[in-house]
Formats: sequence, C-alpha cells, structure tokens
Amino acid sequence: MPMLNNFTNQFIAMEPKSAKSLIGSLTLKNRDSISLVDQNGLLDDQDKPRIVQASFARFASSGNYESKPYTFVDGIAVIPVNGTLLHGHGYIGNYYSGYEAIVSLFDSANADPDVKGILFIVNSPGGTVAGCFDACDHIYENKGAKPVWSLYDDMACSGAMCIGSAADRRLTTQTAISGSIGVIQIHVSYEGMLNESGMEITLIYSGAHKVDGNPYKNLPDDVYEQFKAECNTLKMQFAEKVSRNIGIDIQQVIDTEARTYTGQEAINAGLADELINSHNIISHFKQYLSTPDGSNQRSVTMSDPSKNAAAESVTTEDKTAPASIAAVSETEQAEVVVDQKARCAAIIGAPEAEGRSDLALHLAFKTDLDAVSAVAVLAASPEQNASADDGNSLDAAMASIEQPNIGAMGQDSEQSEASQYVASYNKVTGEK
Repeated sequence: MPMLNNFTNQFIAMEPKSAKSLIGSLTLKNRDSISLVDQNGLLDDQDKPRIVQASFARFASSGNYESKPYTFVDGIAVIPVNGTLLHGHGYIGNYYSGYEAIVSLFDSANADPDVKGILFIVNSPGGTVAGCFDACDHIYENKGAKPVWSLYDDMACSGAMCIGSAADRRLTTQTAISGSIGVIQIHVSYEGMLNESGMEITLIYSGAHKVDGNPYKNLPDDVYEQFKAECNTLKMQFAEKVSRNIGIDIQQVIDTEARTYTGQEAINAGLADELINSHNIISHFKQYLSTPDGSNQRSVTMSDPSKNAAAESVTTEDKTAPASIAAVSETEQAEVVVDQKARCAAIIGAPEAEGRSDLALHLAFKTDLDAVSAVAVLAASPEQNASADDGNSLDAAMASIEQPNIGAMGQDSEQSEASQYVASYNKVTGEK
C-alpha cells in the first residue's frame, strides 16, 4: 500500500498506458481497498486512469453500483468510517479511513440524484486531529435536503465521534462504545536509556522552542504545561463541534471528561438518539425515507442547534397554560406558530373553546395571539349561554338569550357577556 499511496490522488508525470499497468499491478495486492477494473473485471482501457473506491459494508449493493463509489441500497448511500482516521489519505480500508475519502464520498452522495439518504457506518477509535475538524465542519455545513444518519457500529470514539455527531440522527447498537471527547498527546523520552548505554545526543538548533518535545530529553515542566494548554484548547474546539452538531449544551459535553459510553448509556448522555440492531438499520432508514418528513426534507433534529433554538423560542412552556396546551409537543407548538391553519385549528378545536365558540372564532381569525395565549383567554372567559336545539324557530332561539337590563342614565347596569369577554381578554393580555 505505501507504494500505491504515491500514485493515488496525485498528479503523475507518466505515460497513461504505463501508469495504468503500474497502478493495476499494485491494486492486485489491495483488492479489498481500491480497484482499477471495468465491469468485466478487466483493466480499464479508458484514455485516463480511473481509480474506483470500494466502500466496506455488510450490505449488498443494488442498482447501478458500478457507477457509484459507495455501497448503494434502496436509495441509501452507505459510507464507512473504519479503523484509524488519517489526514491526507483519499481511500478507505478495513483498518483505516482517510478524512478526504469520507468527505469525497459524502459530497458524491449528496450530489447523486439517486440517493435519498446518507448513512455513515462508524466503527473507529478515532485518529489524527489534523483533518478531523475540517471534515466534521464540511459534513455539517453541507447537509442539504437529504437526511444524514450515522450508526455507531461498534465504536465511535474521539475523532469518529466528531464525524458521527455531524449527522442529523445518531443511532447506536447495544454494545457500541462511543464518546471519548478529548485529545491526547504522547511524549516518549529516551534520555534514561541513552544514558545507560553511554550515548549522548546533541541537538544544534536555532530558536528557544525549536526542539520542544524532542525524544532525547525528559520533558521540561514548562514545555509540559505548554503542551497541556494546547490539548485543552483542542478539547474545547472538539466539545464545541459536538455541542453544535447534536444540539446539547457545551458544558454537558465537557462534563463527560472524555468518558466512553456503551449502548443506552450514550443515549442517556445525549450523544446518541436511538438504540437499534445494526441488521435493521437499512430497513429502518428506508421506512423513515418513505414518510413525509423523510422524503420531503431533512428533519429538524438535535443536530441543528439554530433550529432547535428557534423552536424553543416559540415553544417555551407557559406554566399557567391549560393542561391541553402544555401537553402539546415542542415541534407541534412550533408548527402552530408557523402554520396559520394549524394555529386556528388549535384554538377552535381546544376543549376550552367548547361553549365559547364565538370568542374562539374571534381569537382565531381577528387577533394575532398564538394558540397558547388564545386558549388561556378562552379558559378565563365565561361560557356562552347554550344555543337552542336544531329546528327551533328564530324567536325561540332569541327568547333563550337573556336580554340586557338597561337602566336609566347614570345607573349601574349588569355587565353584558360581551363586556365579560373583553374584561377576560384584557385580564389575560394585560391590555386596558
């Protein structure tokens, strides 16, 4: 593979046929990672060399897989995030994945009209910090209308957690290990061993910090503190990205102290959304894509803090509101505010509107009150007098309504129903 690395994703100053033969022979030893063959298994004889990335997943592809760089099943692009994650590598194998390859496959799936949803299968302990945050940001910032899910199967730690958290929805198997939100730096000193062997290493350098962290000397305290501060800075960047991706408070992420969680524990910690058997992920995702939310647009989930914040701003629970409104979910309340039809239906159809239909219609169509406030007005207002049974004459209906007792000028008269409604409205809204 090291020899092949020198030719993949690089500009090559070489005659095309010779380059194809060379790369083709090198790929024979790496059949499980990349290939340079046509649909008949023969070396591609196109004018330009072409390397096809073969993704790894347990699922068999359906449809025109030969033209797609990822496993493609029932409209779902499956992108593996395997093994150690590396910067500057444009391929994915069983034991390693390049951030560049992950991003490239994501972009391809995002642009593919055949793809209805994107699924990251994550089984990685993490990798280099270099390239990780950029890949995470790219995925997060370029999610479009297609739902993006990630499955922790069976490890999503550190850098892999960063990548997996960028999805709209995060699922975990019952045994998957996830978390480890932090960074580590290892320093090895050979000073003691060199002294025992009688060897002395002399470093000639310019700049006081040029050889900080060299392996031939024990790490000085001031250099250790400098490295530790850099680790803390990176940890904060890491926590900020996970917090943004999932939509949880950054302090909640920091408080994990780089702990790992298994299965349900990750859900309890807010790092995953759902527990699932990995063998059911495709059918589960496919079923989601068949729903209106899945087929029309990417659902608003915890992975988008800005949208969550907007929803929260219009769904703040009114502790004095009736139980029928408090029981409405945050998403439903947000839809009531945004959707005028739903707002009107919520007001007119509320249990509090029973016996107060005229006032309910007025609040629904003649005011800008949101559903929660409008129902609160209804709850604080007296009920209308019951209307006459169907089939009664107009006279009978009018006779059933108490007429106002209007006294002489200057005398107090009994408050009418309309006045009571207005008084109740002003009492709730604070208007005078």
